[in-house]
Amino acid sequence: MKATAHRQAADTDTDPAPRSALRVLIMLKTNEGARWILPHIEELRGRGHDTLVMLPAGAGGLRSELTAVGVPTMDSPFDFRYRSVPAAVVGLVRVRRRLRQLAPDVLHYHLYSSALAGRLASIGLGMPRVHMVAGPLYLESPVIRTVERVLARLDTVIIGGSDFTSRRYLELGRPAAALPTIPYGVDTRFFRPGVRGTRAMDRGELGLAADDFVVVMVALVYGPKRAVHAGHGIKGHEVLLTAWAAFHAENPRSRLLLVGSGFDDAGERYRRHLVDRFGLARPDNDTGVRWIDTVPDVRPYYAAADVSVSPSLSDNHGAALEAAAMGVPSIVTDVGGLPETVDTASGWIVPAQDPEALGTALRVAWSEHMAGVLALRGRHARQLVRRRFARSSLVPRVADTIEEAAGRAENGPRVLSLFIEGRFLADIGGRWSPVDPANGASAWRGYLRDGNRLRLVARARTGPARPPDGLLGGGALVPLPYWVGPAELARRFVPFAVAVARAVADAEVIVLRLPGTAGSVGALACRVLRRRYAVEVVGDPVDVLRSGVLGAAGRLLARPAGAHLRRVVRGASASRFVTRQALQRRYPPRPGTPTAVTSNVQLRPEDYLPCGRRWRPGPFRVVAIGSHETGYKGHDVLLKAVRRLLDAGVDITVTIVGDGRAHGRLVAQSRSAKLGDRVEFLGTVACRQVIIDLLDSASLYVAPSRAEGLPRALIEAMARALPAVGSDIGGIPELLDAGCLVPVGDDKALADTIARLLSDTAEWETQSERNLAVAATYERSQLDMAQEVWLRRIPSARPDYRRFSSPAWRDESGGAG
Repeated sequence: MKATAHRQAADTDTDPAPRSALRVLIMLKTNEGARWILPHIEELRGRGHDTLVMLPAGAGGLRSELTAVGVPTMDSPFDFRYRSVPAAVVGLVRVRRRLRQLAPDVLHYHLYSSALAGRLASIGLGMPRVHMVAGPLYLESPVIRTVERVLARLDTVIIGGSDFTSRRYLELGRPAAALPTIPYGVDTRFFRPGVRGTRAMDRGELGLAADDFVVVMVALVYGPKRAVHAGHGIKGHEVLLTAWAAFHAENPRSRLLLVGSGFDDAGERYRRHLVDRFGLARPDNDTGVRWIDTVPDVRPYYAAADVSVSPSLSDNHGAALEAAAMGVPSIVTDVGGLPETVDTASGWIVPAQDPEALGTALRVAWSEHMAGVLALRGRHARQLVRRRFARSSLVPRVADTIEEAAGRAENGPRVLSLFIEGRFLADIGGRWSPVDPANGASAWRGYLRDGNRLRLVARARTGPARPPDGLLGGGALVPLPYWVGPAELARRFVPFAVAVARAVADAEVIVLRLPGTAGSVGALACRVLRRRYAVEVVGDPVDVLRSGVLGAAGRLLARPAGAHLRRVVRGASASRFVTRQALQRRYPPRPGTPTAVTSNVQLRPEDYLPCGRRWRPGPFRVVAIGSHETGYKGHDVLLKAVRRLLDAGVDITVTIVGDGRAHGRLVAQSRSAKLGDRVEFLGTVACRQVIIDLLDSASLYVAPSRAEGLPRALIEAMARALPAVGSDIGGIPELLDAGCLVPVGDDKALADTIARLLSDTAEWETQSERNLAVAATYERSQLDMAQEVWLRRIPSARPDYRRFSSPAWRDESGGAG
């Protein structure tokens, strides 16, 4: 197997080389279907990797599409059928011989039959194996589950196509670090509402009336399996047809479109059986059912539908994602990954094999259709699928996983030393608690994936602390001398620098978070001690110093501080930026080093509203959140703007969350401006639910910062579909629409923009929808894998480091003692 860039970096004192091209062999048991591998292959080839697809002999739609885009294919010497032991053994031996000849860097397979062949034929060949699970059906067999408990250990990585699949493999003993969840997803640009024109046109082409209630089910027909759900088709066609008979009798203007022929001969025989059983072909039987053969483009059928149904007995995410992307709500069963595709606002979940429950859901959908509110569920469905299942954000994660699997044998759990600007206090029991709740346990979970351990290198002292949030398991704190403000730093700089240097000397992997004093001093120590390091650039010191938070002296230091950060980033062996462009333009990384754009703002699915908000008349509440340690959050500018708005007759109140050394000045400014009860100062709020409730009650969020990296509070507000106004500084322009940006420190422009947004109903609602869509790109599940891959590519601080030898790990409790 080729040595990876990571191993090269770890074995020499030179900088890590750019990643090498990989040879990836993809094994599939089918020549038809499985088109979801095409975007994965396109991504791999776009990164410079060579791909080869091994398929069963013969022609097929998948092989034709691969050939059309120039992807080489080859016939498998084994047909992936296990009907007799001798034939299977001979076939696997032939596959093994072929694998020896091809010597791929990574063996990648989907579908269980090809996974078995890939695993067994490659035993002892030393090649990484990536198994992406398209569906969990085989895991429902007790026999196969027992076998998988052993055979799954042969996989280097198993990619769960759904959270459900990943949980099943966790139950079988697979470690979470080798079990990422990456859905196959859906192309939300190809499947989108209105893509084919008007709904009336789509219905007219299909012979449907404008006032028909149209239900669609898109699925191939599979013959009943013997091992699982014996006697029943896996996709649940018969369950839907049973429920439909009663429903259609009550609602004769309803129409059911079944799109999809038999998957194979057995599936086609079963389809004919269902047609006969339910009398669908009898001319005297008005069933309202039209069964359509497999079509090259299913979008017209979704476009004409009011609701989609996925009544499967076992499934991954199925057609529900396509329907949701087209703005069609779904009724799904409670099996496999299907419940992940809907929420209470976008559809319904019913028990599998329960025609009565399915019929009830159809009646509820019918009643909402008649009330004219069913389409709202479709809009919610579209938002959900864009947030969680957009293929454009998922495909790169599959390629990342394949790349890192190529070096998985060389990479293992490591101790990451993260130098941060946060401060910590210890309670009487010696347990650390962050001064800023943003530095609590949840902030560090991404560093602990893959079995890593984390050393937070930060200022700390014993003192009155709030209830300890603690560090996650595998996390410890390396305390630095505690200081607050430039004067204290000057007095304690020597012991502080010595402590930082000791932490650098003792580190296995060094990550410096910048800008920050600990990170900047750490970079100097790395240079003196000849240690390699990575940087996380989370803000711009030039903007901070130019904002005047440190007075005239700070403004003089702005240019040197920027030059210093550029040198530090240029000298780093790996770089991570929280912005997509802003910080990279000023502080470009050295070419050829691992670079990632992964925000330190990572939200959970429950942090998002399901859809945009509707404008409501005043009184209007405006919210601003940020630290008052310095003045760079610009809350003084907001107070001036509030005075202007009140003088102009805008009925507005402002709630400001935050605390710090500048807090008293802001309160005094509010009193001086006679803002009275129009401004509320809440101080620090540690309870997340209180913040969410506050944002949900607000009309606007304001971020008038003088300096900024990527503001977490702003993204959290956008996730609650809240329109926002912000300064045109740092990463804020990457988040907000150009019309919602104002010059730094310009209270008049800020007041004018706030007034315009609050008074323009259409624009307010447009910004609500837009902000929610932008915030969706910061969902934790989409960013965790990118951070994990980047961490693996960071070289050790020195090549000869002996893993876990650090005395700092003798006490992993993180206690003050």
